[in-house]
Amino acid sequence: MGSLVNQGRESYERVLSRLNMINNVTTALTQSFDLDKTLDDILDSVIEVLGMELGAVFLLAPEEQGLNLVAHRNLPAEIVECRDGLKASRMLARHPDLLCKLAGRLRAKGQVNGLLFVGARNACPLLRQEEELLNTICNIIGTFVENVRLYQERVRDLQIERAMNQIAEEITSELELDRALPKVMRIAVDMMHADGGVIALWDEARNQITYPYLHQLPPELSQVTVARDQSLSGEVISSGKPTVIDDYRTYPRAVPEFVEAGLTSVAVVPIVRGGRTFGALSVLSLHKTKCFSQRDIAILTAIGRQAGIAIENAYLYENMRFYARKITQAQENERKRIARELHDDTIQSLIALKRHMEALTAAGDLPEKAVDRIRRLQQETGDMIQRVRRFSQALRPSILDDLGLLPTLEEMMTDLRREGLHTEFYLIGTERRLSSEAELILFRIAQEAISNVRKHAQANRVTMTVEMSDSAVKLTVQDDGKGFHPPALTDHPSNSGGLGLIGMHERAKLLGGTLVVDSAPGQGTRIYVNVPV
Repeated sequence: MGSLVNQGRESYERVLSRLNMINNVTTALTQSFDLDKTLDDILDSVIEVLGMELGAVFLLAPEEQGLNLVAHRNLPAEIVECRDGLKASRMLARHPDLLCKLAGRLRAKGQVNGLLFVGARNACPLLRQEEELLNTICNIIGTFVENVRLYQERVRDLQIERAMNQIAEEITSELELDRALPKVMRIAVDMMHADGGVIALWDEARNQITYPYLHQLPPELSQVTVARDQSLSGEVISSGKPTVIDDYRTYPRAVPEFVEAGLTSVAVVPIVRGGRTFGALSVLSLHKTKCFSQRDIAILTAIGRQAGIAIENAYLYENMRFYARKITQAQENERKRIARELHDDTIQSLIALKRHMEALTAAGDLPEKAVDRIRRLQQETGDMIQRVRRFSQALRPSILDDLGLLPTLEEMMTDLRREGLHTEFYLIGTERRLSSEAELILFRIAQEAISNVRKHAQANRVTMTVEMSDSAVKLTVQDDGKGFHPPALTDHPSNSGGLGLIGMHERAKLLGGTLVVDSAPGQGTRIYVNVPV
């Protein structure tokens, strides 16, 4: 009777232990999305309750055939070190030292997504209850694995969505290739968890591939050029199809410099826009192989299209700047022609008219009343000559062509001084002539800045500083006026108060330079221009 009671108590405790384990497993699965750690904890519980010595959890790789060993306890070293999960699971199932073995398939929605294995080196009776318990645990774990992967997939989708939005923002905010493409490439490398990246561009005129944009690769690779038919990027550009190379070192058209840099696995997609292919985007691993999935390729292909938009926008912007330069040159030529005509024709005619009136008043044979009227006309004619001369100088000062930028700017400040403002002019560096285009654009920027001082600043003091170095010219115009809130460059001209500031920015860009407006209400205005020469 006592033995029956003891057997009942042991059976009850065994059932209770199993129920507790199921409860613990279920609790652990609902409290964490950390797949590896949770499976480790569950494996410990299963081994303990079933009285086993060792165990392993294999999961089916999401986008490829085969198994991966993700959790294990006390396995033989040769099984742990085996890189092929399917082979490792077979070795474990056939291991001669394991006399007690129990395995179950992890399932979710009718699909197998893994394998749970437990075993011991001593022989043991496998009861039906143990098998049922293991199957129950396998079903719970299989559902957990599926849920975690769905969660991870959703998180990855959100990351991809944010990254693609970031790429779109970078493309729309940057019109310079040297700024936009490195950002696009960095985002692509981060999304693929790759070691580096490179953007190859096709020089159609020379039929060459260049590698101007690198990420986490030796900078000297940017000097490499190859024929289009002698590189992987050229192959992708020609075919327009993405390509994955598992071991670049064995690729027949491998570029030696990239092999020496350690490039191992690489995924390459074309950079396209419309029907035109501009180049290729590559993400890569260094010194170790990496598997790029079809999902990775689809994402990279979308990024390649975004890069194509960036390149097309940059080309359109360069064309716009080219035509803007041509239009500016045509305007300046027309201004120069009008200024010359005003100086050589209109002003000279007015001077001649004034001299004729002087001759009439000097003759002495006119009534005094008529002489007074002629003298008033003389005065008005003289004033008209001065206005036309100022207008001619504003259109195109002859001093700019004859003496250069610095004397012209000094004369501009002298005119301000005559109007009652306190002015200061400083030169830092050695005076020298610049190209006619550079001198003209810097003059126009300074002219617009001084015009704004006259019209809006209500200033008492204006300071102009020109700093000349071997590689750049820096021009600063500063006043102590009422200041204002500088508009953003993205504002519409009607909101920014006119085209003046936008025109100044665009003129600076024509020289590859920058212009900064620093101002605030009550704090004056400082306009800073930096252009390479």
